[in-house]
Amino acid sequence: MRDRNHYGRERLFTYLLNTSDSAVWVVGSRRIGKTSLLRQLEYLTDTPQSNLVPLFWDMQGCANSGDLSFELFMAVEDEAARFGALGITVDELEGQDALVILRRIGRALGARGKTLLLLIDEAEVLISVGRSEPGWLARLRKVLQDGHQRTILTSTKLLAQLNEITADWETSPFLFGFSMVNLWSLDDDAAAGLVEQRQSDYPIQVDPAVMDEVLEQTNRHPYLIQYLCQRLCVEDGEGQVELRAVTDEDLEPDHLLAGLFLIDFQHLTQLERRILLTVAEHTVIDEPELLHALGDQAPERVRMFLWGMEKLGYVRQVVGMWAVGNEYLRRWLRQEWDALRQVQTAPLDEHSFEQILQFGQSQESLSYRQEVQSLESDYAALADLQHRSHAPGSSPGSTPGDNQSGRLEQELDRLQRYLSAARRDLHRTQADDGPPVFRTPTRRGV
Repeated sequence: MRDRNHYGRERLFTYLLNTSDSAVWVVGSRRIGKTSLLRQLEYLTDTPQSNLVPLFWDMQGCANSGDLSFELFMAVEDEAARFGALGITVDELEGQDALVILRRIGRALGARGKTLLLLIDEAEVLISVGRSEPGWLARLRKVLQDGHQRTILTSTKLLAQLNEITADWETSPFLFGFSMVNLWSLDDDAAAGLVEQRQSDYPIQVDPAVMDEVLEQTNRHPYLIQYLCQRLCVEDGEGQVELRAVTDEDLEPDHLLAGLFLIDFQHLTQLERRILLTVAEHTVIDEPELLHALGDQAPERVRMFLWGMEKLGYVRQVVGMWAVGNEYLRRWLRQEWDALRQVQTAPLDEHSFEQILQFGQSQESLSYRQEVQSLESDYAALADLQHRSHAPGSSPGSTPGDNQSGRLEQELDRLQRYLSAARRDLHRTQADDGPPVFRTPTRRGV
């Protein structure tokens, strides 16, 4: 089941809803779909059968713990019917600190065999809270990671500043203990589905050549797909909507995209900016040439930052060479070239962020192995059920009807597709395996 307005991310949803990790940090650039991801998780778990009870907590605009507590209460009040049905008296939570609210809800749900799924949006707010109220932030971290609830928070990479702010904590910096997911492009089928609006009442027929051009120029970025398709929509002679061919003018970024790209650029470290501008200068560049251009940096360090930038869509690989992540970003970089080269200040400490990259890179292969094992187990169990239901001598009641048999086939096909993709991703990481830096498992872009 899914919201008809949401496309793709099925493997990621499967992971987030089944992982044993109690706290997950989903990091992505602006307009990549972080809020949409959380809302879809809320949609999927807001059922009587789910053992997870969702609560969406939007932190945007909050300046301190008082603001956060008020917004959390309002979020609970907005879903009073959901929580009231589970024996939680919402009115009794009014005026309480967010830490108290979370603990009370967690205990109440636990008594009913349920678990709170806390979905935190715009988590960058915690940076300013951490500077002004470090004690409160430390207690919040304890609540978010205590294992009595599931926490999924989303942000841009700027949230890495929390580790700098909390580096002197006696335990460990704030984000240690969160597994990490990089949120980037849709897979090919989901991206094509978005272009064609397959889940809407009015799907669009798209010429294969136009489809290929849209996916290539946007690199399957969901917001850029919608941005470009909106420019391409025309009516044919019968009043039906179709997509015309892409022109050069369609690929020019407007002031809105320019503003988003500037924010993303400002969130990069100085080394990441050098890498991005060097790639943009050459359009495509092979790795030896890129390493030579950045000769004052160790090759291993450049490769690590490249890995992180590819995960977030700043760069991509094209026939074994490096290119800018999408055509709109490439053109914006060339248009603003002189000004961008002069930007000196960076919000992220390079050494601190390098630790986070090491953390993610060293554990990526482990996360894929875990996913493959889980999918193999699910597939084997379902295949066994199908085999037994069709075996000679099986009881009449165990033989699925046409509808049930069809659903079983669809589920097996879905698991097979996910398993093939997970095995492919695992294979890609094998050559880069290294000793783990931190114990906390992390994930990768899905």
